[in-house]
Amino acid sequence: MEGEVGQEDHIINQKEIFNRRVSFWLSFTLAIVITWWYYSLNPPDSTEMRKMRLFFKENIMDVAKFIRLPNDELREFTTLKSHPFYQTYLKSSEVEKEKIRALIHISRDYNPNQYWFNIVFLGTIAFAAIWFLGLILEAIIILVRRDDTERRERIKKQSR
Repeated sequence: MEGEVGQEDHIINQKEIFNRRVSFWLSFTLAIVITWWYYSLNPPDSTEMRKMRLFFKENIMDVAKFIRLPNDELREFTTLKSHPFYQTYLKSSEVEKEKIRALIHISRDYNPNQYWFNIVFLGTIAFAAIWFLGLILEAIIILVRRDDTERRERIKKQSR
């Protein structure tokens, strides 16, 4: 009788170990899939865009001053500055100017490696979140199994 109980416990422990491994690797795989999905939907900036964002970061005071000037003063400012951005900005439509203003705003603290840091951080957060949810599910399954085992033992004792 006691050998059967020990064997049962061993089988249950083996199932729990197997479930933990499955949970870990499933979480790892799902985190990679989520990260790859994000990467495919949001590719890194092109070389030109990185150069422009670095230009905005390095010259933020001049650029911010430039985009706030009235139209007549914009032309005077472009004659003082030789960078092609200033001439291009003058020739842009209002919609393009709004996009450039938004890009300037998000480029104030731009770092070229920021994209890759965000990708790695997303993968880490996705893995931790999914694995944590898997551990919670495992704990619930273990508690339900133990409860079920205790109930069966009580029924066996009552039937004797």
